[in-house]
Amino acid sequence: MDTHHATNYDHNRLRMHLVFGGFIVGLASGMISVLYRFTLGKLDDARMLLYASVTPSRIALMLGLFLAMAVAMHLLLNWSPLSGGSGIPQIRGELLGKADIAPVPTLISKFFGGAMAAFSGLTLGREGPSIQLGGTLAKLLAKAFRASEMEERYFITAGASAGLAAAFNAPLAGALFALEELHKSFSHYFVVPCIVASVVANWISFRILGMEPAFSFPMKEMLPVGMIWAPVLVGIVGGIFGAVFNKGLLFASTRMKRLPVPRYLIIFFAMVLALLAGLYNPILLGGGHGLIEHLATTTVAAKALIAFFAIRMLLVWTGYGSGAQGGIFLPVLTLGALIGALLHGVFIGTDIYYANFLYLGMAAILSSVVQAPLLSILLVSEMSGTMLQMISVTTTAMIAYIVAQLLKSGPIYESLYENMFQKDIGKLHDDYTMQYFLVPGDANYVNVPLKSLHIPHHPIIASVQREDITFTPNADTTLEGGDELLVLCEERHLEALAQFFGDAE
Repeated sequence: MDTHHATNYDHNRLRMHLVFGGFIVGLASGMISVLYRFTLGKLDDARMLLYASVTPSRIALMLGLFLAMAVAMHLLLNWSPLSGGSGIPQIRGELLGKADIAPVPTLISKFFGGAMAAFSGLTLGREGPSIQLGGTLAKLLAKAFRASEMEERYFITAGASAGLAAAFNAPLAGALFALEELHKSFSHYFVVPCIVASVVANWISFRILGMEPAFSFPMKEMLPVGMIWAPVLVGIVGGIFGAVFNKGLLFASTRMKRLPVPRYLIIFFAMVLALLAGLYNPILLGGGHGLIEHLATTTVAAKALIAFFAIRMLLVWTGYGSGAQGGIFLPVLTLGALIGALLHGVFIGTDIYYANFLYLGMAAILSSVVQAPLLSILLVSEMSGTMLQMISVTTTAMIAYIVAQLLKSGPIYESLYENMFQKDIGKLHDDYTMQYFLVPGDANYVNVPLKSLHIPHHPIIASVQREDITFTPNADTTLEGGDELLVLCEERHLEALAQFFGDAE
């Protein structure tokens, strides 16, 4: 790729490609995410029937079946090493040139491995896998349409946003997650395909599964202004346990991989723990959607809520630490709902604000774990079907975020990404690529001549788009907040450049 081509890139052509590509990606990624969601729902129902009448012979049968599934999942992971876990760190690695996901093996391993994990009762969620399925399918489509490497990254980001949008019926949160957590850029070249793909994927979900929010229970009553202590309390507790969750998950995911036994035995061990929990109460198994719906309609004693929380936390740690195909998004929300239910029972006791506490708990722990309060606020608002609770939800999310910061708990997906790609596995070639970067208004390099900047790896800034004007910069050019830079660089340097141009300190 030469610099002349980069400086004369057809922006209008790119925009049209992104709109059209976002639509196609939204259709395809929405379909596979809805199919995955539907499949896991049916497997959850089958698992509940399995636990309806438990006998010694049935337990023996289940153990044999789980061992066979653990071996199958192990073989799928050997075939597609980047299909384990949630898939979110892998998609980010793909976007930053750290990984080269093989589309077909990853799609097969993620879908069927995640299905087996769900049937066995592992407390892993569908949202992370939906994000990887959507992003990986988008990569396959980009290859089929011979998109440029830059367009391919846009489509992968859009596919990931479509996956989350279809999984939660939350198109705005899906787009925000892809931009804020995966690509960490709000350039309109990313926003356009993400919004288009998320809306189309949500339409697919509504069309096939019905026009309903992710959860069936709305927040019917607004918390009075005088009860502002409630979201503050939920935020503090959710922030603390979110930090605990992160530390435990990182410990389990690091240590369990080092156990001197084959991986299929580690997965089988996690399944056996899930089986024991299922014998206690099968509602505790799976991603947690059924448990949240159960909490919304049934009064559960405080001691049982504490037991549920402890068991679920342990199962998420061991399930994810085993390396099985499955995510943590929904399990984290389930822990938050348990916190909300417990605090409501202890401090309120009446039913009028019960749903509010469930959603506040979800917003609190998600904000603490992911450390993306805006995403938490928007996701909970879309899941509940109302934006009227913005004051209480925002208060809870921000308090939880502050608590996590004070406890020095890092964002979980950042930590998982660093653990996975600290040795730069995956793409080790030196291919050149182009990438747009948006200059923050308070970046420390604003109004500094380019010749005075110490940009890592010395990329070529091919063009600068400032409002409606696009020009080629020179050594004396100073950047302004809001500029969109078209940068030519080696693909392996994308992460370092993203960190530099995203610096706002």
